[in-house]
Amino acid sequence: MSEMYFKQSPKTTVKQWKQRVQFELQGADYNDLLVYKSNEGISLLPFYASENKQFTYEVSAESQAMISLYCSNVEQTLKRINFWLSKKVNYFFITLHFEKNNWIEFFTKLPENGIYFIDIQLLELPFLQKVNELIKNCNRKIFLCNDSIYNFLKNGRWFQNQYADFENFICGISNKNPMIFADTTLYQNAGASMIQQIAYGISQAMEYFKCIHNDFIINELNICFKVAVGDGFMFETSKMRAFRQVAESVFGAFNSKIKIFFIAEPSNRGLSILKSKYNENYIALAYESAILGGADFILPKNPLIYKKYTLENELNSIEEIQKLIENRKASFLNGMCSFEAISYEIAKKSLSLFQNIEKNGGLLQQIKNHTLQKKIKKQAEEEQIFFEKQIESFNVDFQEFAKKNEWELYPFIKQKQQKTLVEPLIAKRLWENIEKRQLKK
Repeated sequence: MSEMYFKQSPKTTVKQWKQRVQFELQGADYNDLLVYKSNEGISLLPFYASENKQFTYEVSAESQAMISLYCSNVEQTLKRINFWLSKKVNYFFITLHFEKNNWIEFFTKLPENGIYFIDIQLLELPFLQKVNELIKNCNRKIFLCNDSIYNFLKNGRWFQNQYADFENFICGISNKNPMIFADTTLYQNAGASMIQQIAYGISQAMEYFKCIHNDFIINELNICFKVAVGDGFMFETSKMRAFRQVAESVFGAFNSKIKIFFIAEPSNRGLSILKSKYNENYIALAYESAILGGADFILPKNPLIYKKYTLENELNSIEEIQKLIENRKASFLNGMCSFEAISYEIAKKSLSLFQNIEKNGGLLQQIKNHTLQKKIKKQAEEEQIFFEKQIESFNVDFQEFAKKNEWELYPFIKQKQQKTLVEPLIAKRLWENIEKRQLKK
């Protein structure tokens, strides 16, 4: 229980409260019964006071709803952008889905009142150079996103090769809105701890920063992290705040003027094929954690992972996010002992792991020697065992699992047998093992 629910009398000391609580426990151990310790060694206390705060870090970011679009048809995508602009959604994360398209026309026709984060990984260098020149001379706010390390880790290989992929990244940096983009969602969805998510995510951005720090004169640089957020409200909110704290600390040490952005989406990790309200509640908590944690942009998520996401569903999700944004601000938690204490612990451990990664050659070295994959796999296995034990103790109605005839999308991992340079990091939902066992009965 945090201090947002627990009002301490100004005449009563923390020591007296602990003594009172211990008396009420009638001999039961205070720490065993009331202090929850995560498998990362971070404690969640029954109440917090000023003595629990070791560091004050204020977050002032105000969240905005953002729409994700996969663009394979220029005209259709432009129509969808105009539709969302009419619904007062001005921020777009756009993935250019394949190469053979008139991308110059697309960039030229983007409405000027939108702000666009565009994933350009599939663009070949000659196209990218043309796009870059176009952006320099247009009035639109466009940020180019290019994270080949994410692809390398997810698929076990580069798009072309490491040199060519990084050359594409460097070409994208030289536009008028230079940005490093690091997609860290795979870590959370594959079972990484909060500390691993932050440390690996910042190391991922650092790999790109090293490429440009000595070769480019950049007065202003944007660094954008895409993050996945689960439903553990206290920890996930604190994780978001700690992520920003560590990122600003690490990159603030350089002379460049650097601005940190966060794009957040609900994680797939805890989603199920249950037809109850479970997934909706999970995603609602993730939205709230992201907003109070200080995400700049929130992407909607389909709560029914076995169903196609319709425009009506997406509208409902955006409305839900916008209502939360109206009533929630990250600044509400500034100075709150519980979140600041937990954020500090997460930040301290994350910074230590980040420094260890850099001392041992950086993130790419960790991926190439499979250290990262092994550590996350170990963490995921421990989480899986704990999760399944929890499910055994709950009264879950397995009849509420959607049957195969109700699926429009396949809800389980699909792995291709293919040659890779490194072992890919595989995203897997915690419910999958249980669902498969139940569906076989």
